[in-house]
Amino acid sequence: MIVILGLASLAYALINYGKLPQELPAQWGITGKVNRYWDKNIAIFMFGILGIVLPLIMQFTRSIDPKRENYKKFENAYAMSRLAIGVLFNLMLVLTVAYGLGKEINVGKIAIGALGVMFIALGNYMPQVKDNYLFGVRTAWTLSSPEVWRKTHRLSGRMWMIGGLLIFGGAFLSGTLSQTLIITALVLVILVPVLYSWIISRQLKS
Repeated sequence: MIVILGLASLAYALINYGKLPQELPAQWGITGKVNRYWDKNIAIFMFGILGIVLPLIMQFTRSIDPKRENYKKFENAYAMSRLAIGVLFNLMLVLTVAYGLGKEINVGKIAIGALGVMFIALGNYMPQVKDNYLFGVRTAWTLSSPEVWRKTHRLSGRMWMIGGLLIFGGAFLSGTLSQTLIITALVLVILVPVLYSWIISRQLKS
């Protein structure tokens, strides 16, 4: 499915290739303003190829993980993460091409909103993730204790869902409020689970 989606997005880009300007947007701000441009060949290649290659790399890396047997315990969560990454990059390709064709769309807000939805969806699966070396909240404390891993990912699931809601809400706002919501979301998603894993580890040892 991921490959089919990627090929369809690339086909859309190539069909409209001759109509596109030489440079396409590569980065947007929350306000919708373009912050960076790439040559259209690079933009199509990067968004299109990454949308296919990254999920395939994820499928390969699980086979070399020393704890690869654990992946069988969270197949749905891992499949959803691969799909989400593929969809996000392919969505960016389609939106970038549409923008290049002159469509009146705020790619930045759509992309941020989609990112929020992705965090909400993946947050629902995070508690299912079992200990491994390549996916999830991998700290010295989670990797050294299955119990710390379990509790950290249970909390992480909640943080990802709350963070996703904040990011999604930030897509519909602007200015300082939007930036505050997104930064708060990143703290919840990244820093809180790491700190929590350390706290739980200390509690278990004491």
